[in-house]
Amino acid sequence: MQMNIRAFFKEYRDTILALAGILIAVCSLFFTAWQAREQIRHNHISVEPRLNAYFSTDGRVNKSGLYIVNNGMGSAFVAGITVTVDGKEVKPVLDNIFLGAVEALGLNTDCFVVGGPRPNDSFRVGEEIFLIEARGTDKNCEADTLRLMLASLKSSRLDFILDTESMYGDKYRYIYSENRQVKIN
Repeated sequence: MQMNIRAFFKEYRDTILALAGILIAVCSLFFTAWQAREQIRHNHISVEPRLNAYFSTDGRVNKSGLYIVNNGMGSAFVAGITVTVDGKEVKPVLDNIFLGAVEALGLNTDCFVVGGPRPNDSFRVGEEIFLIEARGTDKNCEADTLRLMLASLKSSRLDFILDTESMYGDKYRYIYSENRQVKIN
């Protein structure tokens, strides 16, 4: 019996080696494709923008307001923004949605500087921008600044949703009231 196996391997040695080579090549191709897919997935995750918005008061420079920062590893490209006050969608005033929010909150617009992203704007990595900011020491604006702070801390009063895309086109939605960013499929 041993002679038959030895004779079989001797006679078909080239065929067996060719089949083994093909099997190794197919396995290598499979693992290369898997590695490429994992690398693409890693690249998408590694350049994901991570947005966070918050109300801040900084007495050292006498400014307070609502700010947003990109803490992620990639730029965030703004696809759209929706702001609500008391559950109702705010319309832009002079092409600024946050100026509309200040008016909808019943605040004195002269007490605030408004900014915020527009569709097609982008946030660089580490960039922080103001959405609504009160500056100065005008005593007439202290009550409005306090009302803005209270509204921004109460999600049922002031909320916004910011839709963004990463450089790979992955879509994200940041919800201020939840301080949460979710990936949109």
